[in-house]
Amino acid sequence: MSAQTILVPVEFPNPEPFPSTFVDAFSSCRVVLLGLDEEADRLDEDERHRREIEAYHTLYNLAAQFVRHGERVDVEYMVGEDAHDAWTRVAEERDVDALLVPKPLTTLARILVPVRDQKFAQPVADFLSGLNQDVLVHTTLFYAAESEEDVETGEELLDGVREQLVEAGYPELRTDTEVVVGSDAPFEIGKAASDYDLIVMGETQDPSFERVFGKTYESIADETDHPIVVVRED
Repeated sequence: MSAQTILVPVEFPNPEPFPSTFVDAFSSCRVVLLGLDEEADRLDEDERHRREIEAYHTLYNLAAQFVRHGERVDVEYMVGEDAHDAWTRVAEERDVDALLVPKPLTTLARILVPVRDQKFAQPVADFLSGLNQDVLVHTTLFYAAESEEDVETGEELLDGVREQLVEAGYPELRTDTEVVVGSDAPFEIGKAASDYDLIVMGETQDPSFERVFGKTYESIADETDHPIVVVRED
């Protein structure tokens, strides 16, 4: 299987640092670092030029951290209106496998993986299998059932994903499953995420939910302070 590609937005003028465990975990991925500065175009030319130089310096220093550990890293930098929501646009243009919804991150050891249906089970399993498992202490596959009648469906789905991961070499003893019952899936995921460092999930897991509330991961981002890796559909 070829290396997974992840888009990582870096927000200026005050970018959050990446912990070494984050760099290590994604060392086998191709990384696209996307610098974003929505304020830079409102500055005078000299200040804008200075900000751009500093931004590229930061981006290439970050890129060097990933390159030392693994795959190729690409760097882009956008300012002003071009930077607004650019990460979703660039993800489409570059056809990346996943993108990071940035939030502060101090370490990366525990991952929560909400799975809603079979549609994204394989892409999520493929992405997780490409991570550096030596860094990850624990991974929980999670399903929010709308009612007790849906619990068995969730258990079967998660067991299938876990089996896929184990067959791909993911550590069996550090991977478990959890099914909860609740009518508000983003709330349940956000509540469960308090014990984890990172959420990994599919981009649109329920078309009916998206039509009414917007993309599921956007709703979950409102419920948690943790970053989310959104795995895109094949």
